[in-house]
Amino acid sequence: MTRSGSGPQGVYGQLNTTSPQSPPPGSGLIQGATAAPPQPGPPPNYVTLGSGQAKADFAAASANGGWEFDPAAMDQVIKSLEDCIKNDFRRAQNEAVWLDQIKPPGDEVGSQGYVATANKSGAEYKNFLQGAEQYTRSYVDTLIQIRTAYQEQDQAAIDALRQIGKID
Repeated sequence: MTRSGSGPQGVYGQLNTTSPQSPPPGSGLIQGATAAPPQPGPPPNYVTLGSGQAKADFAAASANGGWEFDPAAMDQVIKSLEDCIKNDFRRAQNEAVWLDQIKPPGDEVGSQGYVATANKSGAEYKNFLQGAEQYTRSYVDTLIQIRTAYQEQDQAAIDALRQIGKID
């Protein structure tokens, strides 16, 4: 007694059937294959992100009906962030100046490849620092606008800021 798909008839059936269709190359559906990397998009707009985060933080903090504006606390946060920009970011940027100017120790492939990668990494770090500073500066500028709106009792501006992130 032979089972279906076994013996000479089973081999014949396996050889003469259509094989499953393969996914296209680079689709990532074949084990070991990888999909093509996504196309890089535009860099983030750190100014918009920083401002948006400050507005969202303000909206979340002031959503509670018992919340009151504290100008001294706001001034303290602004000063702390401005000190960070002036001191911490500047120090990091000064120390990063040389991170993309590394010279190879030798004139061979290994040294040149290492230096190319190290310089690229240094350049990316410098870009990160610049973006982080832009984000923080924008956050501070938005806090200053909020503080000014409160100090001038600009109720329309205050109400607009509180609406950030709320669904109508």
